[in-house]
Amino acid sequence: MAKRAIDEVSLRINGADYHVRDFCKKNGENGETILLVHGMPDTGAMWNSLAAALVAKGHRVIVPDMLGYGNTSKPSDPKRYAGEKIIPDMLEMISKLGLPKCHVVGHDWGGYVAWVLVINAPDQFKSHVAISMSHPLVFSKNLNLQSLRDNWYMYLNTQDDVVDLYTKDDCAFYREFLIPTHPEPDEVCARLKDPVAMNAMRNWDRGNPLASLYLAARTPGALAPYYAKVAVPTMGVWSADDTYLLEEHMKQSGEHCVNFEYRRLAKGSHWCMLDNPKGTNAAVTEWVEKHK
Repeated sequence: MAKRAIDEVSLRINGADYHVRDFCKKNGENGETILLVHGMPDTGAMWNSLAAALVAKGHRVIVPDMLGYGNTSKPSDPKRYAGEKIIPDMLEMISKLGLPKCHVVGHDWGGYVAWVLVINAPDQFKSHVAISMSHPLVFSKNLNLQSLRDNWYMYLNTQDDVVDLYTKDDCAFYREFLIPTHPEPDEVCARLKDPVAMNAMRNWDRGNPLASLYLAARTPGALAPYYAKVAVPTMGVWSADDTYLLEEHMKQSGEHCVNFEYRRLAKGSHWCMLDNPKGTNAAVTEWVEKHK
């Protein structure tokens, strides 16, 4: 049997250094290729269990630390985190790694990135898994009071003094109010107690302000590319204990896809890949097997 290896590389992309782990088979054929895209406030390590499950099936798995996290660059300028900057980064990453047509799995802000990738580069992807994060039009347009309230922290992330607030007293405020259901708060805060890292975390919300997203959704033509149905087969996964994003929004995402399947996990927080790895791994590995 060919030996499995993990290649860790740093890719210079548009002025930033992206740290990427490539779980590949040396001296042998790989199966499918799957790109895993994390969100706030994590690193690529959040995918360790899923990556192992996919590798066990004989697949190649690509796991970047997204901009601002882990061993990837942490620019201080929030404009560098705007979607129109991140998507070219990801396409360049795919090109530099020479990836074949592949599958993409995204969560949280990484879920947004994955949606935009399959909308803009459908020929690159065999299938798509959206964990927690709904289609961008649904998120920006299908608003209700609950969704507005649930996004309160995205507003707070844009405020002055928030880095000092979040890092004070071993991230006490951040632990209590921003990530109260995160399964690994100590790991998160060990990284984000560094003000540079905490500022990078919040730059995703500064670079993609909610008011601008909501305004675009109400401006004719502003989000025109998003109205075409997603051609890449998509599975939406939502877990029963997610207190950040809405189940109804994930279900409504199917209206924007040609081929959509909804999978509800009976347990698991917003970070279901960490506190319900068995259910998450099964859902994703089964989906990949169906869309080889």
